[in-house]
Amino acid sequence: MTQRTLQIRVNPRSGAPRFYRCGLEFTGEWREVEVDAATAARLEAEQMLEVRQESGDGDQESEKPVDDPTPKPAAKKTKAKTK
Repeated sequence: MTQRTLQIRVNPRSGAPRFYRCGLEFTGEWREVEVDAATAARLEAEQMLEVRQESGDGDQESEKPVDDPTPKPAAKKTKAKTK
């Protein structure tokens, strides 16, 4: 299995002092973890956490935004049927 190194902390906007996910405890301080690809995907999808990926040379490769900036389609409005 491929291992990935991530830096993770609790999202400061959440207001939570600590948060547990995948058997790991996270606080407001950045924590470096080495996890498999499936665990990395679950941690990256968690909105309570901020996740940064590490490149091989120790520099930050990218930072996943907590809120996905991709525009979402507007909800369809439907009229309620009345009798």
